[in-house]
Amino acid sequence: MGIQFGGFDELGEHLDRIAKAGAAKRDKFVAQEAEVIIGHAKDNTPTDTGALKNGWRRTRAVQGAVTVYNNTEYAAHVEYGHRQKPGRYVPAIGKQLKKSFVPGKKMLHIAMLQSSRTFRDDAKQIMENIFGHD
Repeated sequence: MGIQFGGFDELGEHLDRIAKAGAAKRDKFVAQEAEVIIGHAKDNTPTDTGALKNGWRRTRAVQGAVTVYNNTEYAAHVEYGHRQKPGRYVPAIGKQLKKSFVPGKKMLHIAMLQSSRTFRDDAKQIMENIFGHD
């Protein structure tokens, strides 16, 4: 006497398809969220020439991870702040420096906080699209 079970190969194939579709949708979601963060970062970026504002980029989403960055030479100085020598004349701005430290604008930090407000709702919607509604 025995019981035979069948369909495990089909079930395995179905689960593989779900995993592959889920990974692609996860990467798409992460890329979309990175674009939202870039939009917020651009809104938070002070503008003189526009180089810093237009310098925001992201890497390709791979395995659910993406990096938002700005390779503009002075981006880190504007983001985090910098020291300077008071009294020094800077021809580029036509002024003498007054403060010994210029605080950062925290453009990316603030952008991350702004996007975190909608992240859970966006993630929930993607998960429902991947796995269906309960």
